[in-house]
Amino acid sequence: MLLLQKANKSKLAEHAFHLYVKERLIRKQFHRILYRADDLPTPGLMLATHGSWWDGMILFHLDQTVLRHDPYVMIDEQGLERFPFFTRLGGFSIDRSSFAEIKQSLQYAKNQLANGSSVWMFPQGEERHQEERPLQLSSGATHLAKSARSISLFSFYYSFSHEQQPDVYIRTRTIQLPDSRSSEQLRYLTDAMTRLYDDVRTDAIEERIESYRVLTTRKEPLPVKTEQWLQAIRS
Repeated sequence: MLLLQKANKSKLAEHAFHLYVKERLIRKQFHRILYRADDLPTPGLMLATHGSWWDGMILFHLDQTVLRHDPYVMIDEQGLERFPFFTRLGGFSIDRSSFAEIKQSLQYAKNQLANGSSVWMFPQGEERHQEERPLQLSSGATHLAKSARSISLFSFYYSFSHEQQPDVYIRTRTIQLPDSRSSEQLRYLTDAMTRLYDDVRTDAIEERIESYRVLTTRKEPLPVKTEQWLQAIRS
């Protein structure tokens, strides 16, 4: 059992890592990153769906490009042990196998919220397929919500369409939990995140890109390279 690993933020590390993520990862792996805000996300508790390994990278890119909240991010202890560099980006650990350490991590997150910072959390706790229903969320999300000035939900949908690389649809909206028992708040949050997940999926299926802002595009679309290669071998 390890002690809580706290964030050790570095602007230089954030800038360098974002340049790498954007140019060497995102712009090579995805056709477009598309973003739609139903409401303006303000610093507070940020709760995101977790359907892919890429979610953390996409969130980091979104914050560096649009939100600029300088957030703290709750990361599984084993993941942070493997990649301690993430503490330089605002990562702090949570050990879900220890109730005492869960309380410690939640208190650390509450302190950051009280200081006016944003805290990112994946309330599903682990990567789950984006089509899986019903969503299973942890009660820690509603516990933190009591200390947050605002609550913003984010949902991602990875979609192949007319290009060889997928698009990533990101959609966000704010909510306010009802003043009720924790179990009812968790049910309300689960329903709200499910609706957002379903809405962004519909946007992807129906290709409603006119409602989205294009954050990032691939350096050179793969079909162009493929066509050049085919022309080369014909000649």
